[in-house]
Amino acid sequence: MAKDSESAGGSRVRMFHGWWIVAVAFCAQLLALGCSVAVYGLFIPVLTDEFGASFMTANLGLSMLGVVMALAGALVGPLLDRRSIRGIMVGGAAISGLAFLLMSYATELWQLAVLFGVAVAFGAAMFGPLAANTVIAKWFSRNRGRAVGIASMGPPTGGLLLSPLVGVIMSSYGWRPTLLVFAGLHAILIPFLWFAIRNRPEDMNLLPDGARAMGSGATVGRGWTTADVFRSRNFWVLALAFGAVGAVAGAFNANVIPYARDIGIGLTEASLFISAIGGTAIVGTVVFGTLADRMNITRLLLVSFLMQALAFFTLRSVAPGYGLLMLVVLVFGLAAGALMPLMVAAVGRAFGPVSFGRVMGFIGPVTLPFAFVGPPLTGWIRQTTGSYLPAFDLFFAVFVVCCGIVMMLKVPRATESAEENLRTG
Repeated sequence: MAKDSESAGGSRVRMFHGWWIVAVAFCAQLLALGCSVAVYGLFIPVLTDEFGASFMTANLGLSMLGVVMALAGALVGPLLDRRSIRGIMVGGAAISGLAFLLMSYATELWQLAVLFGVAVAFGAAMFGPLAANTVIAKWFSRNRGRAVGIASMGPPTGGLLLSPLVGVIMSSYGWRPTLLVFAGLHAILIPFLWFAIRNRPEDMNLLPDGARAMGSGATVGRGWTTADVFRSRNFWVLALAFGAVGAVAGAFNANVIPYARDIGIGLTEASLFISAIGGTAIVGTVVFGTLADRMNITRLLLVSFLMQALAFFTLRSVAPGYGLLMLVVLVFGLAAGALMPLMVAAVGRAFGPVSFGRVMGFIGPVTLPFAFVGPPLTGWIRQTTGSYLPAFDLFFAVFVVCCGIVMMLKVPRATESAEENLRTG
C-alpha cells in the first residue's frame, strides 16, 4: 500500500487507487475467463448429449473463443493505449452479459456457437485479461509482478468457485438458468468497472506504485511503434511460446472431465479437478508474480514449463486413479497459474507501460493457430484413437520445445529500462 495524501497536522494514509484497480481487475478476469474457459468442460456433455455434437465439434467452441479473442485483441490492444480503458471494459462486460442472456434461449448449436464463440469472446477481449493487465501495467512499475499476480488470481478463482456452483445449478436447474446467472454477474460488475478504472496514475496526479506526482506533466516513458514490435525477437519468443502452452492449457482444461470419465471417475468427483486447477493456480499466480519482480523471468518460465511437462509425462507413464490424477492436476494448476503474471512481467519489462496494450494485443493474432488447433485436435485424437494418451504425448513435447524457445528471451532486469531494450532490439 502507499501513502496517498498528507494533511498539515500529520499524515493521512489512504490506499493507493491502483490497488482498487487490481481488485476490480481480479473480478473482471474472474468473470471473463471463469464463465467461459474455466467451466467449459462442464458444458461439453450438454453439447454432446443434448445437441448431438461430437467431441471434436464440442471442443470447437473453445477454439472459436480463443480465435476471436485473439483477433479482437489486435483491435482492442492499441485502443487501450489511446482511449478510455474504463469505457472499453464497461462495453465488453455488457456485450458478454447480453450474450449469456441470449444463449439461455438458444435452441440450435449454431446459435450457441455465434453467441459464445463471437460475442462472449469479443466482450472478454474488451474487459478480460488484456484490458485488466494493460491498466495494471500502467499503474504499477516496481510492484507490477505482484499486482498482476493478485489480479491474475481471478481466472483460477473462477474455476475454483464457479465450477462447483455451476455443477450444482446445472444438476438442480439445468444449463439455461446457469447462463442466466452468468449474465447477472456481468451486470453486477459494470458499476464497479465504471467507478474504479482510470487509464493512468497521472490522471489522478500520482505516479506508478503510489508516488505523488510533482505537477501534472509526469513522464510516462517512450512508446514502441508497430514496426518496432514486430522486429523484436522478444515479441516472437513470447508470442510463440505462450501461444503453444496456452493451447495446451485450454485443451486440458476442456478435456480433463471427459478424460476423468474415461477412466471411471464420476461427473461429481470429476468437477473437483477444475476446482483443484483453480485453487493451485491461485497460489501460482501470486508466488510467481511476486518472484517476477525480483528474479530472472526466463528461469521462472522454464520452471513453469518443466512442471507442466512432468505432469503430462506422469499421466502418460502411469495409469492414474483418482488420487494420482488429482496430484497431477494440482501440479499442472500451480505451474499454469504462473503463465499470465510471467507474461505480463516480461512484456512490461521488455516494452514498457506506454505500449503495453499494443504489444499484448498483437501477441493475440500470433497465437491464433495454437488456440484454434489445441482443443479440437485433442478431441479428434480422443475420438479417433479412443484415448487421451497420444494427446498427452503431444502436450509433453510442446513444453519441451517451448523450453528451448524461451531460452532465447532477453528481458531487461528490473533496474533496466524498456527504452534501452528498444535500442538493442
